Amino acid sequence: MKRFTIIILTCLLTAMAAMAQKGLNINRLFDGRYKKAPGATEIIVTGSQACEIGLDVYHSVSVTDKTQAEIIENLVVKDGTKAMDKEVEYRHGQLYYGFYTMPKQRSSNRYIFFLNQNLARKSPKNVVTLIYMEGRASADKIKKLIRK
Repeated sequence: MKRFTIIILTCLLTAMAAMAQKGLNINRLFDGRYKKAPGATEIIVTGSQACEIGLDVYHSVSVTDKTQAEIIENLVVKDGTKAMDKEVEYRHGQLYYGFYTMPKQRSSNRYIFFLNQNLARKSPKNVVTLIYMEGRASADKIKKLIRK
């Protein structure tokens, strides 16, 4: 019975993570395509680990493929038009950094973070990162967490 409960709980948490980005353009990026893609990483954190930092969902994707990076950037920019608050920086006509506070969903704060490390001035790296976060954490707390 205990094993069955753990399996059900794991399925529910995974479903919750998948539904978190619902209504956002970036949602289509979190379909598992990056889990096995070369040069890509996908991370999902839910449950007690996420709760420790004031979140219900932490979902990130990092890619090195330039085509995928462009797709991600375009979807982030589209979602950014709906943001309640945003901090963005463009370099050479491309989005370098974006932190977006999205409208709440079911009383949860929602944030999108984007970073194109290809455009970094110091030590550029061929990595584009997208992070979606949802929970009770404030924007200031999330920014401090990202800076670590």
